Formats: sequence, structure tokens, C-alpha cells
Amino acid sequence: MTKKSSGWNLQEMQETLVKDTEQSIEQGFKEIANDSVPSGSCVPSVASDQRSSAAASVATVLEASASGKVDEPTKGVQTYIPMSMYRRLNDIKLTRRENIAALVAQAIELWLDVQEGKAQVNKVI
Repeated sequence: MTKKSSGWNLQEMQETLVKDTEQSIEQGFKEIANDSVPSGSCVPSVASDQRSSAAASVATVLEASASGKVDEPTKGVQTYIPMSMYRRLNDIKLTRRENIAALVAQAIELWLDVQEGKAQVNKVI
């Protein structure tokens, strides 16, 4: 008794899936680089903020590693802050023309230095 062919070509399906996935990833990286959501997209603004944050994190790591500042693995950290703090942070981001990931990394580094007694905060920088 021979097995009847179902008409499925597993290898062809896998190749198509890989090609589609690669194309989606490339498109995503292009959108991140342009820091925009495609026109006509139904993606909510929160997803756009997360995509921008991820792009900023990647850009920060790449900038730091290019300048030789990072010689160890990095870890992305997500946190939730009140909208009032986010607005203040966003204002500083726009003023300094830096991304939020870079500002948060600076803040954490300062906080750690203060906690470890390496730095003391006396005035606003």
C-alpha cells in the first residue's frame, strides 16, 4: 500500500517562511532606522514607543561599542514610570537630541555611583 501525497512540500514551505521572515526583519530594521511607523499601519502608539525605545537601545549599544566604551555584554531593561516623569524625560530627550535609552543609562550610572559612595549629588547637572 502506497502513501498518497498530500500536496505539501515541506522544504518549499520552510524556504518561503524563511524568506518571508527575513523580509519582515529587514523591513522592521528599516522602519527602526527611519524611526517611523508605516503609513496606513494600525499599530498602536504604545507599540511605536516600544519600537523607538528598542531602536534607541540598539543605537546606544552600537554607539558605545563603536567608541570602545562597552567591552561587556549589555542587557535591555524595561520599566514603568508615571506619565509625568515620562513627559519630563521626553522633554530632556528632545532638548539634548539624545535618545531615552542613553538618558536612562546615564541616570542609572549616576544612581549606582551615588549608592556605592563614588559620587555625591549636590546640584542639578
